[in-house]
Amino acid sequence: MIGRKANVSRAPKRAGFALLAVIWGTGLIAMLIVAFMTNGRLRLQTALNVARATEAAYIAESAINLASLSLLAKRDAMPGGPDENLSTGEPKFCVLDRAAVALAIEDEAGKIDLNAASPELITAALTGFGLNDGRARDVTAAILAFRAPPEGVLGTVRAAAGDKPFEPKQALFETTFELDQVSGVDPALYRALLPFVTVYSKAPGVDPRMTPPALFAALAGFPIEDVRALIETPYPNGLKRTDPRFPGTFAMQGEHAALLIRAEVLLESGQTASKEALLDMRPPNGRQFAFREIRGGASRYVARLRAIIASNGAGVPDC
Repeated sequence: MIGRKANVSRAPKRAGFALLAVIWGTGLIAMLIVAFMTNGRLRLQTALNVARATEAAYIAESAINLASLSLLAKRDAMPGGPDENLSTGEPKFCVLDRAAVALAIEDEAGKIDLNAASPELITAALTGFGLNDGRARDVTAAILAFRAPPEGVLGTVRAAAGDKPFEPKQALFETTFELDQVSGVDPALYRALLPFVTVYSKAPGVDPRMTPPALFAALAGFPIEDVRALIETPYPNGLKRTDPRFPGTFAMQGEHAALLIRAEVLLESGQTASKEALLDMRPPNGRQFAFREIRGGASRYVARLRAIIASNGAGVPDC
């Protein structure tokens, strides 16, 4: 009798444990289902983002290709070179496959050639951008040392490394990105100078008709506040390219041989892409043209592109 009572008293406990196990199991299964669905959504969103980024990148490349074809057609129609108004870097806005596009073309003749620029030009630009005289001279000397061939018999004499963990290259710059290897050029100065230098103009001076607005102002001795304002917002501006303050010793008409094409794209989904391509229209190998560099670019005109998307491209021409 006593044993039967004990079995009866244990039955509710076993039933309660079984119910608890069922609840735990059901909760665990529900958690697994939610985790699976969340993971699936994340994977789907990731795939969608990748697809949109790829689409934006292809549209940017298409805009660059269209601009390149237009420039080459104008070159063939006008042997003197492309329309100068298209080569100052001022952006043009258009629509391509429902995407808003900002397209800008910069003539490399308006920039400082790291391999050919005179020391006076480099120093003037550095001081115009806000460096003190001493540091400007030091950075100029470091650039000259970087690009100069080694001295001495069989090139055994090397320049000092300065603040970098390696010695100066002592050969011509192959790309503007090598500027960060120059002694005295810290990351902030490197980012500030990169839009205004080139290795393709091959000229000791710059063409003031094509010079980026901030560089023109820096060389012309504008107040630093005006230079910084033009760095932040280069266009529109009130610059007069015939301003007498621009030193005549730095002015040199360019050949319009190398052009940097910038394309910034915004999709209806909000995805963006920026591309830059350096087009050489007079390559030395006898070809019709050559792309010297293709790289990612900085985003500059997102606000204007968003306005174009919001207006559904009203009043904006096709690319």
